[in-house]
Amino acid sequence: RGFAARKSQSTAPETTNLMLSRLQTVVRRTQRLPMAATVRYFSADGDKVGNTAGGQAVKRATNNFLDMSVTEIHHRANLALAVATPIAFALSPSIINYPVDLALGVLIPVHSHICLNLVAADYVPPGTSRSLAKIGIWIVTFVTAFGIWIV
Repeated sequence: RGFAARKSQSTAPETTNLMLSRLQTVVRRTQRLPMAATVRYFSADGDKVGNTAGGQAVKRATNNFLDMSVTEIHHRANLALAVATPIAFALSPSIINYPVDLALGVLIPVHSHICLNLVAADYVPPGTSRSLAKIGIWIVTFVTAFGIWIV
């Protein structure tokens, strides 16, 4: 049987819709950070932060962070970089700049790692080894963080 016989057997719209729905399901599942459920599982055996207002605020903030998708983290890192960079230049010769420098030391590697992963997903061909590109991205991220924090 040739290509024409195989092509006539499949129904293109139904197959395409099925593939799209499966792809959307996979994307939805991978958009959330997997550690959220793990953290909640291990902290479910009691109230570890207490019933104080501060403890509850920390719990809400942690839950909000763990429920963010990678895209949301990327967008918030963009906003934080846009705000913190001019502040760092304005406060540069003083000790008040130290917390801003620490925030930038975390935000810059996170932002660059997410952006490089998006570039690799778009421009590394599917037939090639994407895992090699991902390993390279992790190396670049660690070198960047090391350069910012240690050097």
